[in-house]
Amino acid sequence: MRKKKILLFGVGWLGKELLESLLGENQDVYVATRDVHKWVSFESKLKLVEVDFQSAHLNVEVTSFDLVIIMLPPSGFSNYAQVIKNICLNLTESKHVVYTSSTGVYQNQEGFVNEESKVDEQHVVFKAEQEVVKMFPGKYTILRLSGLISEDRHPTIHLLKKEKNLGADVPVNLVHRNDVIRAINLLKESEPTSEIYNLSYPENPSRSDYYNFYAKNFFGRLIIFSGGGHGKTIIGSKFAKKYGYKYKTSIWGVELNNISL
Repeated sequence: MRKKKILLFGVGWLGKELLESLLGENQDVYVATRDVHKWVSFESKLKLVEVDFQSAHLNVEVTSFDLVIIMLPPSGFSNYAQVIKNICLNLTESKHVVYTSSTGVYQNQEGFVNEESKVDEQHVVFKAEQEVVKMFPGKYTILRLSGLISEDRHPTIHLLKKEKNLGADVPVNLVHRNDVIRAINLLKESEPTSEIYNLSYPENPSRSDYYNFYAKNFFGRLIIFSGGGHGKTIIGSKFAKKYGYKYKTSIWGVELNNISL
């Protein structure tokens, strides 16, 4: 199987795990960065692309990639949608673009939410999605991620530090980082389409039940909740049906032994 040219934007908490996975497969990996110096130790394993996110300029000789994966979060950018547009302008010859979006783009609503549900069209991440859709017709995949968790990142910690938390009965919508990486790796071997998918683990316990399970079992404490509340339940089955995908990392099986309050 020939190596694929893969370009990554946003190699942070999620992206670093994906990068390690790709390097383990001996792919032809490029990383876009504002600071090439911090990647010196990786230079033998990957290629660096210097980027100025505030302009439409990428310092790269290759403009056509087999796969471009954009994992940049909106935090830190005052003009996020324009940043995503700038990235896309340089890479229109690429074969497939995967953009990690958020289920936060959906309107506040109760009940089940799928990819056809109403979105907040003013949401900065939805506006970024639209730039990808316009620039890469027929060759994009947008992954709307539910709340990301892992062994080193879990909302329980934040909730334990608060004196009071609302929405005891609101359903949680979460997905483990491992499942997101598995999904992206699956897309790497698949033909591009023009689709949007939710990624969300298919269990939605209440906030009180779920977070107090972790608070009690790992920290010997309980989180104080008030009020019942209602909320949306994200459905992530479309991706599973399309690709025969199974969520493997249960939201109940996250080991928080290495996290301290």
